[in-house]
Amino acid sequence: MSGGPVRPYVITGGRSRSTRPELAVESLVSALPERPELPEDALLNREHQRIADLCRSLLSIAEVAAHLGLPLGVVKVLVGDLWDLGAVQVLPPVPQAERLPTTLLEEVLVGLRQLR
Repeated sequence: MSGGPVRPYVITGGRSRSTRPELAVESLVSALPERPELPEDALLNREHQRIADLCRSLLSIAEVAAHLGLPLGVVKVLVGDLWDLGAVQVLPPVPQAERLPTTLLEEVLVGLRQLR
């Protein structure tokens, strides 16, 4: 252990908001099969890399946050960075009007339980 001061590791570079306001907790993130050539000034940290690795399979922002143990806001900023660089694609959440009513889902669940 060194005797020098401990330098805090700032994951988002002090940013509290993503460059992509359309990111929602239920937005689905997928890493692109071939990562693009990144500009020299692209400062990616290990969390960016972990997100890109996790998102080889489709995950929501909320799931990424849970896997990494990071706050949702932090994950939104990092996913926004990766999206801006073309390293991930993001699918928007399904609009409320296109979702199944909760009552229908509950009825299906009750029916499935009765099949036992």
